[in-house]
Amino acid sequence: MAAHPASRMLATASLAIVVCGRPDLQPNFEFWPQDCAAATENILLQATALGYGSCWCGCYPAQPRTDAVRKALGTNGVPVSIIAIGVPDEQPAMKGYFDPDRVRFMR
Repeated sequence: MAAHPASRMLATASLAIVVCGRPDLQPNFEFWPQDCAAATENILLQATALGYGSCWCGCYPAQPRTDAVRKALGTNGVPVSIIAIGVPDEQPAMKGYFDPDRVRFMR
């Protein structure tokens, strides 16, 4: 997709879901980015549970990217993410970014 330079996988994905926020519908609350991020994560988790591969391609808050995706879709919503979903062609090993020394438990 020309509107999002880091979304090459969309060319071979079975489908894409674009999660958009409507801040105009929440004039007294500014939590729409968090709501959209939570929706995106839930879609990713469900895709994995169903055996599909997925990739979160972020749009918001990069305005050139959100403007391009908004124009491509013809929507008034603010594109927060594009989720590519399809049959995975690889099963990469976990990257191991978890560092238990950076986690604090509070009681």
